[in-house]
Amino acid sequence: MKKIHTLLAASALLFASQAHAASITGFSGAQAAYTGYTQDLAAAAWMNPSNSAEPHSSGILPFGVQAAVEVAALKIDPNAAQWQAVGYTQSTIPMPRVRLSVGIPFGLDVGYMSLSAKDLGVDLSGYEIRMAFGNYIPVPMLEANVRYHSSSLTLTDLEVKNTGYAVMVGANLPIVKPYVEFGTVKSTSSATGALAAFQQLDESNSTMALGAKAELAFFVINLEKSTVGSKDLTTLKLGFEF
Repeated sequence: MKKIHTLLAASALLFASQAHAASITGFSGAQAAYTGYTQDLAAAAWMNPSNSAEPHSSGILPFGVQAAVEVAALKIDPNAAQWQAVGYTQSTIPMPRVRLSVGIPFGLDVGYMSLSAKDLGVDLSGYEIRMAFGNYIPVPMLEANVRYHSSSLTLTDLEVKNTGYAVMVGANLPIVKPYVEFGTVKSTSSATGALAAFQQLDESNSTMALGAKAELAFFVINLEKSTVGSKDLTTLKLGFEF
């Protein structure tokens, strides 16, 4: 439990240090800029896989646990109208968060992510359910799963939600475990106050993730490049798994 509390504190500290330099809240602009703003936020809030294809329950115990801190950085154009309207001048939006996942028998994994910085006007949460089916593929060391995920990013007077599905395949190698995932995500927004006057986001995009997880004893590091539609993200995750 102390390790989980440490991860939560580290995530909040990372986001707070970024937020002192620039804020992603306080939009004031036209409809076209608002649409771009919510599209970027939806991509930043997407619950990417950030894990290899094998189920956690495939380890030395009939169940498995992974706890980690990650930073998912969305590449943006700071000169675009939506970020000029906010006054955000950086070329990426870093979203540090805690990731927890638990695997149980029958190839089921349940995952959760969180970033709570309500004093800064930002709250992010998400969950996922995975079902592994690599055992049914007669190829050595090949793993595969299907995934359902949902996430929500809440700012002042604005909430952006994502729900989606994906299929992943990967290689269950001894140390480095590469994987690729393809899916789709539906993104919507809702707003109150002045932002309620804008037409809200309601669109679907394809998603793709290419990454690898490295294991050393109980420690893991995961590096991933992914896309949501035309938007690019890079994710680095550090944690422990048993």
